[in-house]
Amino acid sequence: MKKESIVALAVGISLLIIIVYGIGSLYSIESPLAVETTSKQVTPPIKPDNKISIAHTEIFGVLQRPQVIFDHNKHTEAFKKEGKKEGEGCDTCHPLNKEKGLIFFDFPKKLKGKDKDSVMNAYHDECIGCHKKKSSENKKAGPVVCADCHKKELASTKISYPIFEFNFEYHDKHVKKLKEKLGKDDCSLCHHSYDIHEEDESLRLVYEEGTEESCYYCHEFGKKKGPELTAITSAASKKGLPIREASHIRCLNCHLYYTLKQEKASLTGEKKVGPIICTKCHTGKYKTIAELAKVPRPDRDQPEKPLIEIENAKMKGVSFDHKLHENNSKTCRDCHHETLNACKKCHNIMGSPDGKWVSTANAYHDISSGESCAGCHRVKKSDKNCAGCHYHLLPVDLHTMDPKKELCSVCHTGKKERLSTPRLTVSGLDMKTVKKEVEIKTLEKEFDPAKFPHLKIIEKFVKISNDSKMASYFHRKLQTICDGCHHQSRAEAELKKDTPPNCRNCHTITFDPVHLNRPRLLAVYHRQCISCHNQMNLEKPRECKECHKEKAVRPVYILPKPEGYDENLLK
Repeated sequence: MKKESIVALAVGISLLIIIVYGIGSLYSIESPLAVETTSKQVTPPIKPDNKISIAHTEIFGVLQRPQVIFDHNKHTEAFKKEGKKEGEGCDTCHPLNKEKGLIFFDFPKKLKGKDKDSVMNAYHDECIGCHKKKSSENKKAGPVVCADCHKKELASTKISYPIFEFNFEYHDKHVKKLKEKLGKDDCSLCHHSYDIHEEDESLRLVYEEGTEESCYYCHEFGKKKGPELTAITSAASKKGLPIREASHIRCLNCHLYYTLKQEKASLTGEKKVGPIICTKCHTGKYKTIAELAKVPRPDRDQPEKPLIEIENAKMKGVSFDHKLHENNSKTCRDCHHETLNACKKCHNIMGSPDGKWVSTANAYHDISSGESCAGCHRVKKSDKNCAGCHYHLLPVDLHTMDPKKELCSVCHTGKKERLSTPRLTVSGLDMKTVKKEVEIKTLEKEFDPAKFPHLKIIEKFVKISNDSKMASYFHRKLQTICDGCHHQSRAEAELKKDTPPNCRNCHTITFDPVHLNRPRLLAVYHRQCISCHNQMNLEKPRECKECHKEKAVRPVYILPKPEGYDENLLK
């Protein structure tokens, strides 16, 4: 009897431990510190797969419980099992604006405030309330206890969706598809503008043909903007319409509308409509400019080749090939950073509040701006084919970029027609003076002379220049190619044609304290040659032996003997 009592007691204690442990895992009272410690563990990111992280750290700060990883697919599949068609049932979780006929993809639907308690209670009421209702109907239901949603092992899981890029190809497909469905062009289905000057706020959202612009202009917050656009983005912000929200409302509602008509559409053999799940849009795959080259750009009656003239300007007008630049850009915002207006509308000679006091000259020539002409060209010159030479021509190096090197007249012609583009050739070079190969003997005490394939390199750079539309327009003579290495020479001052000074004519073997910006000869060769190879991603030559063949018999020492030098140490 005593033995049976001991066994019963042991079983009872075991059950008690299991119950306590189980309750602890379901109704954990971990401190914020405990969860924070857990969250510091490294957990690899999981594939998004239409999952959503619910944490709201902007409201809760450090979480008392782990985040919830919400599986959107499970819920949409549950609707299908209940007999609903694809696209039906979204308004079960998301608010429906019956007046506008739009679903707003917010959750929870009944959110009374944005404080901690309101947000937490709204989630619990809607999620757990729905799960309990399904359970009471004897249907498969979701969890109703804390730890089944707030899982420790998912505390530091990262879910991130790549940005969706609505490129010119998508735009062209939408334009053509809508024209097929409607029998006419109708840009108002996607585009609108906001008249900030209209007193009646309900009438501010309007559509005016010919004023279509990117959603980003009004719905991307936090960017530096002019006064009018600042007021518009402020209004969009108050309505809770950042670019993500605005895009989902506009795009998904349209896709849902045609998805629900899919049953009828399939009878006519019509192709599938736009996607309604996350991973179908957010693929992380992006088209290159080359892949988009043949795709038509949006037509807003923009001039193809305007002459840019500025009132009261001191310089001649610039012939601008707008169509060429369209075809070499992924988006209009590459240049038109706030509106699709011409630059001079906001940026005048002296600068104005509308243009954030950026003058016309700076708007076109600021090398630090990605939207200016000069700034964009500077970025293009970082391409490996260009960087070999342009890497050395620092944009703020006044000694290198002095007025004699400027190319103002190439752009400022005052004519609508662009200058013809010459094709460079080495055929005009005097081969008696231009050496095919140059021997560099700077390190001849230790190494055999380095052999520099002079003509071969000129021919390579000529081909690179001719293959680039931008380079061929600015490299208008062969001398420009030569300037890449002979960067301080002046052809008009040279004694004979095609005989620029050698490196050693300006750069001395020893350091020149008078010219602090002029490196010594050894540094010049290695900086110019090796950095060119690096910038152009050439595999070789980069190492010493690839240029310098070691002499069979090398001198014992190169530098003067140091004090106390003992030759016996070398034996």
